[in-house]
Amino acid sequence: MLTPASTRSLTISAGLITSLATVTWLDTAPTGATLCCLLLVPQPPRSRYETQMVVEQRMRTIAEALHLGPATAPPPDIGSRLRPITPTEVALRFDSTPYRKRIPAGPSWTLLLGRRTPVALILGLDPLARSATPAEIESYLDLGALHQRLLFGHTRTE
Repeated sequence: MLTPASTRSLTISAGLITSLATVTWLDTAPTGATLCCLLLVPQPPRSRYETQMVVEQRMRTIAEALHLGPATAPPPDIGSRLRPITPTEVALRFDSTPYRKRIPAGPSWTLLLGRRTPVALILGLDPLARSATPAEIESYLDLGALHQRLLFGHTRTE
């Protein structure tokens, strides 16, 4: 028999990490320096027991493991968390779990990461499909910032 997922005492499992969708891009910081950006988002609920509340609680657990902060404060430095694996893939480390998220990225992104370029890590609390277009991602970020549904941190290579 299936039972609803609990929102208490969530742990970060390999399945939860794998379920995250990621988007990477390059941007320019206010100082004019190049900045690598990484967006982590949940997928839409997959069953009637996986409510938006459950999805959000899982994302907040991930945000805690990454020590991310709200958009209302300067993004915290969350330490070194990224490790290049190949010229087009990096791994993101979370606290409290041995699992890492493998993230596909363009060669330019991983090259800059290897040169210790800072990374703005953005975590969205609301689902976004893996097939989202750049315009949908931009809209997601705009609405997420407006409604305080994004959490932030700065990271770099290990």
